[in-house]
Amino acid sequence: MWGEMFYSSYTLQPVGALSARAAAQPREGVLLKGDNGGYACLQAWPELGDSPLEYELDALRDGAPLLLGERALKCMEIDGEARAKGISLFEGLSVPRSHATLPVSVTPSQVYNLHQKGFRVGKIKVIPKLASTVERLVNLAAMVPEWKWRVDFDCTLSLEEALKFWEMLPQALKDRIDFVEDPCYYNVDEWQALQDVGMPLGYDTPLHNEKIIPQRTRKPMMRIVKPVRHHSTVGLPVFTSNLDHPLGQCWAAYCAALFYTGKAADQIPLCGLVTQHVYRPTPFSEVLGMDIVPDFRVPGGTGLGFDDLLSALPWKRL
Repeated sequence: MWGEMFYSSYTLQPVGALSARAAAQPREGVLLKGDNGGYACLQAWPELGDSPLEYELDALRDGAPLLLGERALKCMEIDGEARAKGISLFEGLSVPRSHATLPVSVTPSQVYNLHQKGFRVGKIKVIPKLASTVERLVNLAAMVPEWKWRVDFDCTLSLEEALKFWEMLPQALKDRIDFVEDPCYYNVDEWQALQDVGMPLGYDTPLHNEKIIPQRTRKPMMRIVKPVRHHSTVGLPVFTSNLDHPLGQCWAAYCAALFYTGKAADQIPLCGLVTQHVYRPTPFSEVLGMDIVPDFRVPGGTGLGFDDLLSALPWKRL
């Protein structure tokens, strides 16, 4: 179906450690271009369970795409159709607002500055050192008393550690926790135990037969959806980027906007689409804006945008 495909490599330089599992090392990825004129982003996170980037590219060459490659092909198809018509995919759509995506190293003053920019919810990646993590959360939360918090452990805790973390949090801070994302690997009995002590939960990690997961515990959980890897959505999910290239951010923003079209404003959760600031500026991220605010800045152009920047890249046959 796809015929010739081309790729252009990129490297993103993080401003700090991005999670408990991802050090502050350069992130490698590729932009893909299909023979239909559509583009897509492919960036793997092997430390979070993805196949390595080269495996994904080899599978595309063989015509048997893996998870990320399959989603990239879908993005290229939709992007190419819009570019052929000369229209933006964002035409007539409204992108949900975003929480503040906070790297591990975020400081209280940075959080306060984000508050001044209009953010009211912080999503923070934390490390599995409970005493220091609780201390940091208390200090950060004290800077912005109006904020709610989303705390992501990337499955680095055991059940016992997750229960201990919740026990260590002051009640006033517990009341401000929107959800704890992936405290430990999913197990229905263990996650039910976390819910039983009052911990609100969110899940992002790939799960077998995920459509039944939210019904397995007695309380609902927040689903986090990354369109670069997730085919389906459940309930009213939080859409986020893959902390990838701005083109990937735009794919996530488009999918979120499309999904929530026609939904009442009070049904639309804050998403995680404004993430370009976790890396040093590039020409692409500067189009989205490095002076970040909760509203996603849609790039001009056709499809997902960036027409001139994409056409100027060096492309090699895949």
